[in-house]
Amino acid sequence: MNSQENQKDYQFELKRTVKELQDIKYALDQSSILAVTDRKGKIISVNDQFCLISKYSKEELLGQDHRIVNSGYHPKEFFTKLWRTIRSGRVWHGEICNRAKDGSLYWVKTTIVPLLDDKGIPYQFIAIRNEISELKHAQETIRHMAYHDSLTNLPNRRMFQERLTEEIDKAKEQDQKLALLFLDIDRFKTLNDSLGHTVGDMLLIEVAERLETLSFVRSRLFRWGGDEFTILLPVHNNDEALQKSADILRLFEGSFIIQGHEFFVTVSLGVSFYPDHGDDMDSLVRHADVAMYRAKEYGESMVTVYQTAMNKDYASLLLMETKLRKAIESEGLELHYQPKMDMLQENIYSMEALVRWTDPELGSIPPSQFIPLAEERGLISILGYWTLRAACRQNKQWQEAGFPPMRVAVNISAIHFQQAGFARKVKEILEETGLEPKYLELEITENIMLRNTKHSLDVLKELKQLGISISIDDFGTGYSSLGYLRRFPIDTLKIDQSFIQSLGEENNAAIIKAIIYMAHALNLRVIAEGVEEEEQLKFLTRHHCDEVQGYLIGKPLPAVEFARYMQLKVTS
Repeated sequence: MNSQENQKDYQFELKRTVKELQDIKYALDQSSILAVTDRKGKIISVNDQFCLISKYSKEELLGQDHRIVNSGYHPKEFFTKLWRTIRSGRVWHGEICNRAKDGSLYWVKTTIVPLLDDKGIPYQFIAIRNEISELKHAQETIRHMAYHDSLTNLPNRRMFQERLTEEIDKAKEQDQKLALLFLDIDRFKTLNDSLGHTVGDMLLIEVAERLETLSFVRSRLFRWGGDEFTILLPVHNNDEALQKSADILRLFEGSFIIQGHEFFVTVSLGVSFYPDHGDDMDSLVRHADVAMYRAKEYGESMVTVYQTAMNKDYASLLLMETKLRKAIESEGLELHYQPKMDMLQENIYSMEALVRWTDPELGSIPPSQFIPLAEERGLISILGYWTLRAACRQNKQWQEAGFPPMRVAVNISAIHFQQAGFARKVKEILEETGLEPKYLELEITENIMLRNTKHSLDVLKELKQLGISISIDDFGTGYSSLGYLRRFPIDTLKIDQSFIQSLGEENNAAIIKAIIYMAHALNLRVIAEGVEEEEQLKFLTRHHCDEVQGYLIGKPLPAVEFARYMQLKVTS
C-alpha cells in the first residue's frame, strides 16, 4: 500500500473518530448533565441540561466556582475525599445532592473523569450527571417509614436502638455520662378504654408535641411503642438528668383538651445511666424499664433511678405473669361468690362472681395485683371469658342441684365490650353451659358508655335481645354523662362502695339519695355495694335502695362454701 493510500485511510479513520465523538457528545448533551471545571474547580463549560436542572444560565455559571450548586447537605469530609480521588487521576463515582438557583434540592448520580496532561497530572475534570431525585425521594420515604413512627412521626424503636448504640460508643470515646429516660403515660390504658382509641391516639400526638417543646428533648425523643417514649441525654452527672426529668414532669401540669374532653395526664420516668447501670444497649434499656415500673408503683408523676435491688422485683413480676398464664390455661383459678340481698323481700336472689387466684408457690395473690397485670400483659380477654364461662356453668349446676334459680353477675372489661362479636361470644357461652340468659347479669363501667357510643348501643341492644341484664358498675366514679341513662338499655345502677363507706359525710349521703331517686324515675333498679354496717343498711332501706351487697350481707365465698351458705338460707 503506497503513502497516498495510507493518508486516505488515516483521514477516513480521523473523520469517523470525530463523528463518533460528536455523536457521543450529542448523546451526552441530550441525556446527561455535563460540566467541565479546571483544576481549581472553576466552571469552564456546561451543557443545556445542567442549566435546566440548576436553573442558572450559562453566563451565570461560567467562571464560577463549582460550589455555586453546593447544597450543604454533605459534610466537608465528603468533598475532601472526592477531590483527593480525582486529583490523584482516578475516576470518582457517587451521588450528590445539589441546590438550584431557586433553593430547591436535586440529586444527581455523578461520574467525574479527570483529563490528564502528558505528565499524568489532571488539568480538567468532566462531571457527567444523571438526575435521580425521584429515586432518592422514594428511598428517603421508605427510610423514613422504616425509622419513624407513623402516628407521632417521631423516630421509632429501630432508630432509637441505632442511636443508642452510637451514643454509647461516643460516650466511651469521650469518657462521658449518658442518661436513658424511659417515659410511660400513667393510666393511659384506662383512658384509652374509656374514651376510645381515637382520643388515645390524639393524646399520644399531643404528648409528643409537648415533650418536643423542651429544647434538650428535641431530636433526642423516640417513641418506643404504645404509650412509652425514650429520651437520650448526654449529661455531666446524675443530678443534671434528674433536674431535666423534673422539667419534663412539669410539662404535664396543664390539662389536655381533646374532642371536647378535658383531662389531666401525668407520666412516670425511669432512668438508667451509662456507664453506671450498663455499657450496652440491652442493659440500659432493661434497667430504665425496670426503674419506670418502680416509679409507677410509687405513684403518678414520679421519677426513679435504677437500683440493683429492683431486678429482683422485676423478676418477680415476670414470674407472676408466667404463672398467671399457666393458671388461666390449666384452670388454676377459682371463683368466689358474694350474695346480693333484695331489700323489699329481704332474701338472696343474686350473686356476683369474683375471680380469685392462689398459686402453690406464691400463695394468695389479690385481684388488685393480678387483674392490672392481666390488663397490661394482654391476658384480660381470655381471663374474662374464662370467668364468664365458669360462672355460667356453676350457676347452671346449682340450679340442677335444686337450688332456687339465681342471677349471677360477672364483670366485663372495656376490652371485651369493644371486641367485635362480643355479644355472639356471650351467646355461645350461654348455649355451651345451658344457662338461661335471664340468669346472667353483666356489670360494665359507665366509662364504656362514653366510648364509641354507637357501638356500645348496638352491643347492649344485642345483649338485651338475648335476655341478659345489664348493670352499670362503680356508678358515679367515671366520666359521668347522665344522657346515656335514658338512651341505653340498662337495668341497674350500682353505687360505688366509696360513697357507702363515706356515708357519714353530708355530700355523699345527698349523692346516694339523688342517685336512687334519679334511677327510680328512669325505672332503673339500684344496688349499693360495700355495705358493712347496720347504719348503712338502715339508711339505704329508708331511701328505698333495691339491693345491697357487702360483708354485712355476706363475704365472697368459694363455690362449696357458698353452696352451704345458700343451703342454710333455703332451710332457715
